[in-house]
Amino acid sequence: MSDQTSSSDPFSPALDRLLSSSQLTGPTRQALQSRLHQRPTAPQYFSVAEFALLEQVGVGLVPHDPKAFPLAARIDARLQRGDSDGWRYDRLPPDGQAYRQLLASLPADFQTTDDAGRHAALTQAQHDHPQIFEELLAELTEGFYSDPRNQLNIGYVGFADAQGWTATGLDQLDPHELEALTLAGKRP
Repeated sequence: MSDQTSSSDPFSPALDRLLSSSQLTGPTRQALQSRLHQRPTAPQYFSVAEFALLEQVGVGLVPHDPKAFPLAARIDARLQRGDSDGWRYDRLPPDGQAYRQLLASLPADFQTTDDAGRHAALTQAQHDHPQIFEELLAELTEGFYSDPRNQLNIGYVGFADAQGWTATGLDQLDPHELEALTLAGKRP
């Protein structure tokens, strides 16, 4: 599996050990490996200009490398498939239309302005379109943390689900969680 993660990714060996262990069920392993396979793709739902803007907004809201974590591509593909999370605010149009509305509200020079200008523009977009902004931020955050590299980075191994979890209290570590953290090189 090491060819699925970047050679510069410090979690590759630890992630390889954990994902190839008996700590994960087959379906969980398959889902996590598919997330590691995600690569940037050409836009399908958004125009090239909208996609580039979405990608830059995404990096501004959830700092990441779009080549390693193609969050805009993930959103674009979901919208192209017509998938949704099953709900939206009743005042909002469908996600794709709402995201286009948010992107269109940004100044024409958003992509060429400095960090302070982009921050100000995003703050204004949040003020003008709070629910759309919230939806986009939630989707970007969910996409970022659905990647097992980012989960491992924060010490989360809850995806190591094969053994089940018995210790679920606050500040409790399950014995299987300790084993998974050790495999991942994240021993508490």
